[in-house]
Amino acid sequence: MAYRSFLPPHYIRDRLTADISDSWKKCRPSARDLVLLAINTETAALVGFISVWCRPSPFIDHLHCRPSCTGLGIGSQLLEAALTQLAGRGEQTASLSVLIGNDGARRFYLRHGALPGARKRETLFGYPVNVEYLAWDGLQTIKLAF
Repeated sequence: MAYRSFLPPHYIRDRLTADISDSWKKCRPSARDLVLLAINTETAALVGFISVWCRPSPFIDHLHCRPSCTGLGIGSQLLEAALTQLAGRGEQTASLSVLIGNDGARRFYLRHGALPGARKRETLFGYPVNVEYLAWDGLQTIKLAF
């Protein structure tokens, strides 16, 4: 679980699933937003997704893959597809935040061309966390590293 090292165990056990569900129920994507799904073609199971909120600049809010599918390139394919679609729409930049200490995610995004940026203290489900912003600049001119 992506949040295990960053949120209290009692919160993860008792509330996290419900809070995530509630946040998605309240989510109202706009026509400019982008949500892509990765589906196993044999089982029709959801194996990953990426959501990008374009309000106004593209911000990758979620990129998740089923833990049993990690290392299969699904996250890379979702990220590449999202950045390619954004570039095709004329977007120049995209950004995201990574929890400081989530070194695997940070390495993944840097390996895929993101540049490190500011670090901030924010809240995640009401708990303070430290994040680092990463960004892609010049989406239409850079060769995506996939």
